[in-house]
Amino acid sequence: MILILAILAATRASPVPQSSPPHLSLDQFRARASCDDPRGCRSLWDIMWSCAVTILLCIWVSVHPNIPSPFESRARVAVRRVGLMLAALFVPEAMIAWALRQRFAAVELAKNHKGEGWTTTHGFFAIMGGFMKYEGNRPILVLLPGELNSYSLTGNGDFPRIAKEEIEDKSKGDVISKTLAVLQTGWFVVQCIARGIKGLPVTELELVTVAFATLNFVMFILWWHKPLNVQRGVRVYKKRDTDEPIDDGNMEATSLGGFRDALGDALSDLGAAIVRGPSKEHQMPWLTRVLVWPFTKPFDILFGEEEKHTMRVGTFYPHAWATTRLAFALVAVVGVTLAFGGIHCIGWSFSFPSSAEQTLWRVASVTISAVPILCSIMPLITRLHDSGYVYVSGFLALVIVVSTYFYMLSRLVLLVLPFLYLRSLSPAAYHVVHWTSFIPHI
Repeated sequence: MILILAILAATRASPVPQSSPPHLSLDQFRARASCDDPRGCRSLWDIMWSCAVTILLCIWVSVHPNIPSPFESRARVAVRRVGLMLAALFVPEAMIAWALRQRFAAVELAKNHKGEGWTTTHGFFAIMGGFMKYEGNRPILVLLPGELNSYSLTGNGDFPRIAKEEIEDKSKGDVISKTLAVLQTGWFVVQCIARGIKGLPVTELELVTVAFATLNFVMFILWWHKPLNVQRGVRVYKKRDTDEPIDDGNMEATSLGGFRDALGDALSDLGAAIVRGPSKEHQMPWLTRVLVWPFTKPFDILFGEEEKHTMRVGTFYPHAWATTRLAFALVAVVGVTLAFGGIHCIGWSFSFPSSAEQTLWRVASVTISAVPILCSIMPLITRLHDSGYVYVSGFLALVIVVSTYFYMLSRLVLLVLPFLYLRSLSPAAYHVVHWTSFIPHI
């Protein structure tokens, strides 16, 4: 990571132009995005395509959702998956915290049930809602990890025992998709390092992509043993007094409608949802709930949100950190945050169309580096409040809320500005390092 930061920092230390570049017509813009020598140049569309594919592959493969309800339609499951991908795009640090929280819980479960042959994969499977209580052939309730005693796959045992291979067989994360993501991400990072070595500029969009690739690689490692896109859990039954076989009956758990039904349900509930607002704090005014929700949701992911579901666990379950690992978790999240913001800070001395845009980039980069670190004092604020320091804790909470607004604005700025900067790339930005074309990529 230090090597990447050092090399990329040295690639674009040119001064900011004193005047803005002339306005380009559409024909001139396309001309600058074209290349006369395809073997020695890349086009503007090549840059955008490689960055977009790398980011999409990262967030698609790295995000491992929990198991949905057996009665949910594919449309609802897809919408939740898209929401998680957007969270990985806008608040990747919070997603790292969720992955780390699940990792700690899975390792702890594997340690506690080592005698039953459990591994970290078993722990992840239990956390993501992999064990569903059945009565006959009817699903009743998803079981949390602490509720598995006196349940088994046949109803004749005291604990569910399932082979690791059976769990992995349910995972949709095959070797091909994971290898494709690793190759594409590896090629992208290597070509950015190669451009630095050759003295060729790296665009701001490529810099942002490297930052996303770094965080999603960490997320991918944390969820390495977690099954991907499992749609159904394992049936478990309460221990019975007799050894008679279970009557499965004829009932099946089927999804409630397809995309058309899901869209109809969503539209029918739209009016009530607008009136209710997105926040669960119904005591607050409607406008306040709407404005606060985008900024409180990252805290739900970061510190855990307790969701009560009958047929599936919460989206960001588990909702509590292991107290023995909380200090380490805070240090790890802060370290990842510094790496993510630090990669953006590499563009501190990049050439920009104007001094104002350079200042905007610098402020946004520092903000996304500092605000998540500031949010790590939330446990301290809670302790201060419980100890009677109400005004001090209230002031610190207000500072964090205001800082969160600046964080979200900065994240938006750093997602939009790289595309705007493509209008004024230097000619050297279109040159390629030839040997990187021999590395498999998309």
